[in-house]
Amino acid sequence: MFSDDEADMILDSPQGQHVSRMVKYSAIGTPDVVMDYLEEFTAHADADELIVAHQSTATDARLRSVELLAAAAGLARV
Repeated sequence: MFSDDEADMILDSPQGQHVSRMVKYSAIGTPDVVMDYLEEFTAHADADELIVAHQSTATDARLRSVELLAAAAGLARV
């Protein structure tokens, strides 16, 4: 565990700022809500692809998140 001062020091470092920029955009909610957000974000960013990170401390929860997003996106399971 870090103290508040240590956490602030880490977050203020160049590496901490990089992490902050990486998590600036978050899509949280039901699969349909997340898909709507990702479609809007894709259009806003003029992107032809997105990289998504599914956050959880539990592997099963991360995998379930991937499955839900894939289903909402209409992707077939392989």
